[in-house]
Amino acid sequence: MNYFSGVFVFSSLIGQMRDIIGAATAGQNYYRASMDDTINYMNTNTIPWLVQNRVRTWYEYTWDSQGMLDESELLEQMPGKMHLDIATDINFAIVRKIDLFKECDSQMICDILLRLKSIVYLPGDFVCKKGEIGREMYIIKQGEVQVLGGPDGTKVLVTLRAGAVFGEISLLAASGGNRRTANVIAHGFANLFILDKKTLNEILVSYPESERHLRKKGKALMKKAGKSAGPPPPSVKGLALLMAKEEAPKMLKALTGGKGERT
Repeated sequence: MNYFSGVFVFSSLIGQMRDIIGAATAGQNYYRASMDDTINYMNTNTIPWLVQNRVRTWYEYTWDSQGMLDESELLEQMPGKMHLDIATDINFAIVRKIDLFKECDSQMICDILLRLKSIVYLPGDFVCKKGEIGREMYIIKQGEVQVLGGPDGTKVLVTLRAGAVFGEISLLAASGGNRRTANVIAHGFANLFILDKKTLNEILVSYPESERHLRKKGKALMKKAGKSAGPPPPSVKGLALLMAKEEAPKMLKALTGGKGERT
């Protein structure tokens, strides 16, 4: 009897090990296939070697740091409740501490958590450039970014670390033409969450009280920054605060963005 029990337990362990190894191998195969397809595409289109090396670095770091290439894609495959539980456990405390959202509906915060996009920036990547039109807010999940200024735009004004937020004014500007006031580059590898105007618009439709709070907060932020908030535009089913255009995909920018000068 003990012999057969031992055989059964041993067989079960072998089966579990096979499943684990199989899952790991499948993940590695997906990673390798994705990188190979991208490299073939770049070679076919004679992409410069400098850009190709940056793309390889992005793939390698993203895979090594989180064991997957697209965290958002993985979470979106889960049932809604499970996705929310994981997002809340990992990120709720970070988002809840953001001054902009402190008095907002807790359920709205949960909706934001489900819509945040995660993106990895390489050392020296421009997260945003002075003068470009801003349509999103950034939350630093891991790593650091540096805000640059000065006459030649290379002086480090401040270093922002995990939990810091920037770009709120661009997110809250009623018009679509608010421009960035400084260059921001990744100081080392940086993993950032992005929330864009279009996404926030869609969420605010269901939370009129939070919309009014954000409108008030936005005016205060723009006044503090020396910007005129202007008269409030006509309300259209709760979307008056943040009307925005469709934005270009961000991954290509992260892979091929210019290098900032380091100090």
